[in-house]
Amino acid sequence: MSSAAGGGNAEQLKRGLGPLEAIALVVGGTIGASIFLVPSAVAREVGSPGLALAAWGLTGLLALCGALSFAELAGAIPETGGTYQFLKRAYPGTPISFLFGWMMFFAYAASATAVTTSLAVESAGHFIGKVVPFTTVMSRSMTVALILLFTAINMFGVRESGKTQNILTLLKLGGIVAIMAACFLLGEGSVSHYAPVFPADRSFAEATGSLGTAMILTVFSYSGWYFITHVAGEVREPEKNLPRAIFAGMGILILLYVGVNAAYLYVLPFDQLQQSTRVAADAMQAVFGPVGADVISAVAFLSAMGALNAQLLNYPRIPFSLAQDGVFFSLLAQVHPVRRTPANAILVFALIACAFGVSGTYQQNLTYVGFVGQVFMALTVFGLIVLRRREPDLPRPFKVPLYPLVPLTYVAILVWYLANLLVNRLSASLVGIAIVLAGLPFWWYWTRRLSRSTA
Repeated sequence: MSSAAGGGNAEQLKRGLGPLEAIALVVGGTIGASIFLVPSAVAREVGSPGLALAAWGLTGLLALCGALSFAELAGAIPETGGTYQFLKRAYPGTPISFLFGWMMFFAYAASATAVTTSLAVESAGHFIGKVVPFTTVMSRSMTVALILLFTAINMFGVRESGKTQNILTLLKLGGIVAIMAACFLLGEGSVSHYAPVFPADRSFAEATGSLGTAMILTVFSYSGWYFITHVAGEVREPEKNLPRAIFAGMGILILLYVGVNAAYLYVLPFDQLQQSTRVAADAMQAVFGPVGADVISAVAFLSAMGALNAQLLNYPRIPFSLAQDGVFFSLLAQVHPVRRTPANAILVFALIACAFGVSGTYQQNLTYVGFVGQVFMALTVFGLIVLRRREPDLPRPFKVPLYPLVPLTYVAILVWYLANLLVNRLSASLVGIAIVLAGLPFWWYWTRRLSRSTA
């Protein structure tokens, strides 16, 4: 899979993203609306306040180990496509990188975008429903409209989408910090809500098993810190700015996620938090009364909008990179002659996301590919170790501290997580594996065609 196939077009992409946009993409692309909904499901799974907070903290440390590994890879291989490029470099001659791009384009990325948009629409529906009935047709129409709105922004120019990301990320951070401040400063809570650490009715083995299952939920909430690597070809001074953005962004994310969960627990007794279907709204209602639901719906809407823009800024760069290498639809390799964006890739990706959003199949799709998605993440981080051995002289502006402990820790915890996922969601995981393997005939076709054309 030679990258020479489309190198000329790749050079036409505009480096319109600076360090601030890079950090905003890491933070804004990771924080969606799940942080306002998922904590109650985590609490039900683990059975105690201490383990609920531990799930978010442990997942944060896991993500940090992965992020530091990606930071080294991004600094050494600052090319558009990110994870795809890392896998291609670490496992040359294999279909691994292609299958990652295949999975992202046809299943994971479009479904994740539809999920984010649906959460935004649900939040907007809270206000619309006060004026007119918020019907299913209205919901799905709004889903398509929002996806197409941010598609237009991202097709228009990378600088414009970057500035949009800055604004949306700042607004969502302000909203989440305000929620935390309101809970701790205005709420009539208690630190006694943080006890006990372990559930009294479970053995240690049962408690750790439930912690692993809960991480199935929290891992998705942390997904997105690698977004910036996919637009490396449009970041100024990527060798320096990519590692810095990943490191800074992860610090912000861990503090916010653990902090906001601690805030929920402070104002809501644990049994109430477990039973809540909208934990953030219930926490705000405990502080502000009925108006609290309005507050959280507004913050959740802004949060989802920031994630949606980030998704449309980064996900289409993966099929664009495959097409540039000559192993995907050539139409997606084209760069707009004026806007210098991968406009075709953005538009086609958005249409697939719209189809998932209208069909309502996105949650099921994410369940299917959750296992294989994390397998690719483990392979990418392990690829860092492979490249350290195979290419010791590769320039590395940033090197993972405590190597090889950090990448090995990530891989080890992820293997434990994947084992839990197989035990608890075997049938869905097998479907995801089948979706990925369905790409093998296409990999064979495109690589053979590329070989004939370059012979």
